[in-house]
Amino acid sequence: MADTDDRIIRIENKLDKVVDHISSIDSTLAAQHESLREHIRRTNLLEEEVEPIKKHVNMVGGVIKMVLILSAVGGGAEGVVALLNYLRK
Repeated sequence: MADTDDRIIRIENKLDKVVDHISSIDSTLAAQHESLREHIRRTNLLEEEVEPIKKHVNMVGGVIKMVLILSAVGGGAEGVVALLNYLRK
């Protein structure tokens, strides 16, 4: 009978340790959840800050492409004019 009582006490002690460990895990998980929530909030703020920069970069890229196209057209037109002047002589 004493052996059975000792065994029950050991099982109860082990269960208490498991419950304590699970409680510790729950506390850690709750803290990590709050940390994640704050991280998501900061990420959203940064994405809002970056959006105007993306628009500006796209606009500058469009202007550069337009300048390159106009330069190519101007160079081609200059080449045609020079060729026509050469052929007239």
